[in-house]
Amino acid sequence: MANSVWILPEISDEIKAKGKNISCTLGIPLIVAELMAERGISNACEAEEFLNADLMDVKSPYLLTDMDKAVQRLIEAVKKGEKIRIYGDYDVDGVTSICILMDVLGKLGAKTDYYIPDRVSEGYGVNPDAVFSAAEDGISLMITVDCGITASSEVELARTLGIDVIITDHHVPDKVIPAAIAVINPKRDDVNYPFYDLAGVGVAYKLASALLAAIGNTQCSLNSPEDYLDFVALGTIADVCPLTKENRIFAKRGLERLSRTDNPGLKALIEICGLTDRAITAGLVGFVIAPRLNAAGRIHDASLCTELLLTDSSEKAMSIAKLLDDINCKRQEMEMEIFEEALSMVKTVNGRPVDDILVLANKRWHPGIIGIVASRLVKEFNRPSIMVSLAGDEGRGSGRSIPGFNLYKALSECSESLLHFGGHKNAAGIILSHNKIDEFRQSINEIGRRVLKKDDFLPKIICHRELTLNEINLEIAESIAMMAPFGVQNPTPLFLSTGVKLEEYRGIGMGGRHLKLKLSQSGTVHDGIGFNLGHMVSTFYSHRINAVDLVYSIEINEWDGRIQPQLNIKDLRVTENYT
Repeated sequence: MANSVWILPEISDEIKAKGKNISCTLGIPLIVAELMAERGISNACEAEEFLNADLMDVKSPYLLTDMDKAVQRLIEAVKKGEKIRIYGDYDVDGVTSICILMDVLGKLGAKTDYYIPDRVSEGYGVNPDAVFSAAEDGISLMITVDCGITASSEVELARTLGIDVIITDHHVPDKVIPAAIAVINPKRDDVNYPFYDLAGVGVAYKLASALLAAIGNTQCSLNSPEDYLDFVALGTIADVCPLTKENRIFAKRGLERLSRTDNPGLKALIEICGLTDRAITAGLVGFVIAPRLNAAGRIHDASLCTELLLTDSSEKAMSIAKLLDDINCKRQEMEMEIFEEALSMVKTVNGRPVDDILVLANKRWHPGIIGIVASRLVKEFNRPSIMVSLAGDEGRGSGRSIPGFNLYKALSECSESLLHFGGHKNAAGIILSHNKIDEFRQSINEIGRRVLKKDDFLPKIICHRELTLNEINLEIAESIAMMAPFGVQNPTPLFLSTGVKLEEYRGIGMGGRHLKLKLSQSGTVHDGIGFNLGHMVSTFYSHRINAVDLVYSIEINEWDGRIQPQLNIKDLRVTENYT
């Protein structure tokens, strides 16, 4: 990572004390025990709970406000043969939520269908036209998943049309909660549920669990709640939710189930991704599996994903999985084209952007792709970036930010230039008039110049510990692996080593894209792999570099019958004054 700042925080005496207690009690390496203590784990009991990720520690769904009302209304609807519609978002979180409830209600004999709004023509959330359509179709009960918490006017419209609404959502509510039959959301102010950060699919899973418990598993066709954990893990990880507490349990146990899933759609998708017979990790979900599902909602039809996950036919599943793979390839092509156009539009001096906040607009850009490209621009320039897709007199924008710049707050300060905006400090969406783009660009850059400092534009890598290579062994690697799955609020631990000798180095993979290393220090030798760092080979060779400083994660590498630790290199520099 060019010009990145490596940060090595000091370990407090309190963390050291907690780590020592955890290490001595559980018999795990002190380094790993301290890592857990830094993540809010106070004692050996909490550490054991963290490592075990036991489903017995999942709390009762009835701790969520209105759960009893939702279950009673659903049982009534099933008994009376009412038409039920599940209304969900077009991303993986929404799709997996729909699929859980469709399967459970279907096996109960309910008359159930689903509706997913089109990202481009309808946008996110419940909309009036969809409510009118539900009424025309004879729907008497609508369940929202991964949306609906701000749909007060749409819920009132549904009531006047004779439709009851159950809301399940995980987004932050407005001050006024919609007047639905039940509103299930862990972020409600009046909720006593002990975990705030459930994904949308986590909330839908809670409803399904409560419904199954209320009815009793008396029908042989009914699944147990645990049978849906592959869906829960998929939606939770894809939605980049914190992998702590219940989300960690769902992700860890769900990934185990995903690796051996018997769902035809998931099996076909895993095969298309080239992951058959591999242990599915959070990284593989986030960067390989989920993008193929999300691509449908971005540029095609998200209903393909529900068809994939709900089908009992292996042939149909494989056909849809191949189509989703083709759609994702198309999405990648569009993304690259838009990214290259965006790069050409960034005004730079000596390779550095002139603007502190990048605001780019184009009529040709697909609104379903611009958010991904905004993220790539942030990675490229380490600046907040907002991409705007223009259509007619208006533009729809998607922005991503960096640490140190609260994007939502900045948009609030220049809201006079906008028709609408929403989001949070790291990501947001906007709608603005075509003729207001220059004004908006100027306004938000004025805020950027006031708020951002020079150091904010440098990417930062947090190194959890400085190690020498002789401190790394298989026990450390295996203990770190027990902390997985890694993600938000449980990041992959990164380590720093300096003055490491380059014994061997070469490019591997297509075109030598990746860097393969043999590293030594004071007689200890370890293998290293640096993905997308193959270009460093020529630098090492031409400058006769023989020692480097490294930032890396520690992994377990199994090859040719040998199991040993391997360093996954994230960043490296030439060691200065090495002799």
